[in-house]
Amino acid sequence: MAQDDEDRRAWFRREILPLEPELLAYARRFCRDGQTDPEDLVHDAFARAIACKTWREIGNPAAFATRVLRNCALDALRRRKVLTITAVADFDRIEPIDEAPGAQAIMESREALQALADAIAELPTQCRRVFTLRKVYNLSPDEIAGRMGLSVSTVEKHLVKGLRYCSDKLGRRSERKSKVDERRSWSGTRDQDAKR
Repeated sequence: MAQDDEDRRAWFRREILPLEPELLAYARRFCRDGQTDPEDLVHDAFARAIACKTWREIGNPAAFATRVLRNCALDALRRRKVLTITAVADFDRIEPIDEAPGAQAIMESREALQALADAIAELPTQCRRVFTLRKVYNLSPDEIAGRMGLSVSTVEKHLVKGLRYCSDKLGRRSERKSKVDERRSWSGTRDQDAKR
């Protein structure tokens, strides 16, 4: 449980906290009447985001954080006894957030899927068949063993071998990508210059 909390905090620091300037700008759109502080809204949104138990299922952290902020603003508006015309008008004017993944995310997903397909293609034939039956067709190890005439133990060994190979292959790919990204960034260049 403590590890899950630590993982959630790390996710929050990595994915949500860097969005603070954008969220603050978005919060100002809700606070034109002067009755609500934009920083308070952002902090309320952060509190709700870090408390989210289903954080692993969030595919678009920016859209999630923006939606949470909008909900916090709506809650603040509901708590008020008197509503101003401008506060209600601002909510009507704000467009819904497009939660669809962007072109970059789609491209990265396609590249990752292709890398996985390449890694699976490199597996030995029997291991590849076992791995595909389990991960693509969702057959149980017992069903795979019956279909292929293998023991359940052999099927499980092939699954472990396939998972390890694909994990190692994709892990090396992401390490190479992060090194390339680090070299391209200004801070990566600065850090490399400091090491020299």
